[in-house]
Amino acid sequence: MVRLFVAIDLPDDIREQFRDVQEGLRSSRARLTLVDQESMHITLKFIGEVSGSALSQITELLQTIEASPFSMEVGLIGTNSQRAPRVVWAEVDDPGQCRALAESIDSSLASLGFEPEKRKFRPHITIARVRQFHQSLFEALAGVASSCSGTIPVREFILKKSELTPDGPIYTDILHVPLRERS
Repeated sequence: MVRLFVAIDLPDDIREQFRDVQEGLRSSRARLTLVDQESMHITLKFIGEVSGSALSQITELLQTIEASPFSMEVGLIGTNSQRAPRVVWAEVDDPGQCRALAESIDSSLASLGFEPEKRKFRPHITIARVRQFHQSLFEALAGVASSCSGTIPVREFILKKSELTPDGPIYTDILHVPLRERS
């Protein structure tokens, strides 16, 4: 069994900006688990645990998905909830192409029996996970909310394997699917 998800990788210059954000979050008294910059990505679809035989079906199916290359902009740093935040993230300004790509992947995988996503797709980059909330997190966020900017060129999406370890997840790329201009 392998644990899979589909994602968009980030350019190094965008990842680097999040290092300063994470340093700013350390001033908070909230207990946070910071995401390793090398692991940061935009999740398009979490697939979950699958058998080896399903893996070949998934890779074949993903290679049939057609989408044109596009770009998105890094938005504000915030949380998934103002009441009980579990994640600190960077919003991503999506003109619609990312949502369309995620929906295409989701509906294609549903044809293989994978549960379609019930929540509305919202592209974001996870920076930290909140293990224990403290109000001071919002003060720290106020200092870094608009500290990142840049363009994320999307030229491919990637099927990734996730191995959970005591030191955090280890991601391995399994399949790169290039996006091509539609004819």
